[in-house]
Amino acid sequence: MTKRLAAVAAVVAVVAALPFARGLLSGHAFFFRDLSLHFFPLRRFALDGLRAAELRYWNPYLHEGIPSPFPPISYPIELLQLLHPDEWGLSLVLALHVPLAALAFLALGRHLGLEPVAAAAGSFVYALGGFCLSSLNLYVYAEAMAWAPLVILGARRAAGGGGRDVALAAIATAMAWSTVGTELVLQSILAAVVLSWPPSGRRAAILRVTAALLLGLGLSAPTTGVMSGVVAVSERGRGFTPAVVLAQSVHPLTLLQVVIGDFYGDLSDVANRWWGENFFPRGFPYFLSLYLGAATLAVAAVGARCGRTLRLRLIVLAAFGVVVCLGRWGVIGPIVEALPLVRRFRFPTKAFFTVHLAVSLLAALGVDALASGRRPAWRWLAAAGLALGGPLTGGLLLPALAPGFVRYFVAGFFPSDEPWPLRERQLAHMLHDAAAGGALALAAAAIAVVVLRGRLRPGLAVMGLAALLAADLLRTGAGLNPMVTGSFYHLSAEMTAQLPVLRDGSRLFVCEPVSSRAYWAGRALHPENHEAWTFETYRETMTPDFNLLARVPTALGEDLTSLVPLAATPGRDAGCDRIGMLAGRLRAAGVGHVVSLDPLTDPALRERAVVAPSRIAPVAVHIYDVTSPGPGRLALVDAGGAAVAGRVTLLRESSDAVELAVDAEAPAQVVLRDGYAPGWRAWVDDAPAAVTVAEGHYRAVAVPAGSHRLRLAYQPPGLRAGLGVMALSLCVLALLMRSRRPALDSAAGREAPA
Repeated sequence: MTKRLAAVAAVVAVVAALPFARGLLSGHAFFFRDLSLHFFPLRRFALDGLRAAELRYWNPYLHEGIPSPFPPISYPIELLQLLHPDEWGLSLVLALHVPLAALAFLALGRHLGLEPVAAAAGSFVYALGGFCLSSLNLYVYAEAMAWAPLVILGARRAAGGGGRDVALAAIATAMAWSTVGTELVLQSILAAVVLSWPPSGRRAAILRVTAALLLGLGLSAPTTGVMSGVVAVSERGRGFTPAVVLAQSVHPLTLLQVVIGDFYGDLSDVANRWWGENFFPRGFPYFLSLYLGAATLAVAAVGARCGRTLRLRLIVLAAFGVVVCLGRWGVIGPIVEALPLVRRFRFPTKAFFTVHLAVSLLAALGVDALASGRRPAWRWLAAAGLALGGPLTGGLLLPALAPGFVRYFVAGFFPSDEPWPLRERQLAHMLHDAAAGGALALAAAAIAVVVLRGRLRPGLAVMGLAALLAADLLRTGAGLNPMVTGSFYHLSAEMTAQLPVLRDGSRLFVCEPVSSRAYWAGRALHPENHEAWTFETYRETMTPDFNLLARVPTALGEDLTSLVPLAATPGRDAGCDRIGMLAGRLRAAGVGHVVSLDPLTDPALRERAVVAPSRIAPVAVHIYDVTSPGPGRLALVDAGGAAVAGRVTLLRESSDAVELAVDAEAPAQVVLRDGYAPGWRAWVDDAPAAVTVAEGHYRAVAVPAGSHRLRLAYQPPGLRAGLGVMALSLCVLALLMRSRRPALDSAAGREAPA
């Protein structure tokens, strides 16, 4: 049995890696959406610091200096990135979380007593479903998904086990928390509680599960402590408006994407063939795909009807996830209005994770019931496959059977600026994709009929069924994470030649490429690869966060994370369409240069260069100097802001520390025009001194008259307390690991059928 399970695990891992194995083996890296815009630059910045023996909790290159949105050391597996600290290495470590998710689910399935083939089928659904593959674009959520099954497994073992089981559950929970994929971790914990709650409500089991979850939070306290400090001073800490919270709700029509993968675009080339603008006017949805497939739903229906364990709980979890992810289209709007705590989270679509998890488990239960050979289970599969597959394949007949309805749908569903022939081609593609998924559901029904007639053994049939589910999900998910060659992330030679100028000690302000006329004109000339071309324009203009790799500090950039201190956000006036009005703010922020794709004409700017990187041709990059530079980064002022005679000299600097030599002729404030945040500390001649806020956003330290050595260092709020809590938690963990495991009570085995 051990060899058989090892073989199943190997197959599961290999199949789960198929969507991106070829690209990674060719040296390619992911690039789409938040990965290249945000996560990869920030992670490279942190890795460069670790290689230089620095823990970079402060980022001086964004927003005039801000706390790093993610801790440099948090999730232990990310330390593997040090072995290959470039975008390929980051992509590899990230991609490995999909096979890890599949193996974690396999372990959960086996713990539930499912046959290996059933656990493997559920693993395919969990790891290759649209939601999971879409989460790779969002980095931390892919990591959190890999640990969710182990959080549930750990909680169930803790409910019926001893101290060691509680400790192992706590470790799995801590690993999940350390990914900072908070919304998915909270859903994992909810599922763990629901699926581990003992049928009789035994108090000891409940206490063990609670202890495991709390101990896991304690083990991850340095991460949660640091992130709590970051959130506290950001838009998240203040709480979003209900409109922002409920943005990216799942429209009821979007639920059709669960069975029609290409409902909003061609997922094999989603970067360039997307037609869902009417439903997502701000761009792509948060999760590009929710696909599970009609065949999966048919098997899940068998699990919901014939599963031996947990099926009612899973149905409740799935229903809960649907209600929440509908957001403003459902019933949770008043709850968001009434509860300020809820307004720290955005996008109800993230709640589809609970649906995805529940359906994956129900599918595993369904295959398990089918593997047992029970005829009612096979009858249910035949009926469900026919009920789901028939309408999807029959959709090909719609243009002939209901031309009026089809014309009405085409007119309202596709973008209004698309020509009618293009809309008709897109509809045809959608209908053929639906028919392909429906045909696989019908194939599942056909397998059921063959088994019911005694022509095929259930054991062989369920193996074919598991392969069918995997093929369907691979068919739809293979293009969700487009890749590029490693050179994509390298700044062009033309712009590299400008770096000495841009690193002159001042800051850079970047006019958003997508707000320029030149961008849209250039994009129209690249219809086949416009998304990759868009990211290249962001790189060549060093739009934050691309500026991190070039080590060019920026100011007044857009807040991509809602984790930027409110005082550092640019507001709505930071646009090059009003550069004259913005000039005063640019000078005050120490901006010496402006980069734009459009030519700018304003007395506040003087053109320095026009650079034409071949990668973004025919668009050029215009570089301007700001005339009449601002007051400079270092200053000595009195209480009223007037200059004090003297001198401030920068001696040494790292990401989280600054050392200055000060010579003041009178008591003064040393103003360092770098971002302020709680956590900055100062010492004047080794004596502690207070760091105060100057000019609304910068750091200031009072010094007496004379010559002094001033040192400032940043330690994120919550880090020291978090380390203390983690140390105590480790002591508890060690005691639990040494404790003897008592005989398991009945709660450790299979739960009674629900």
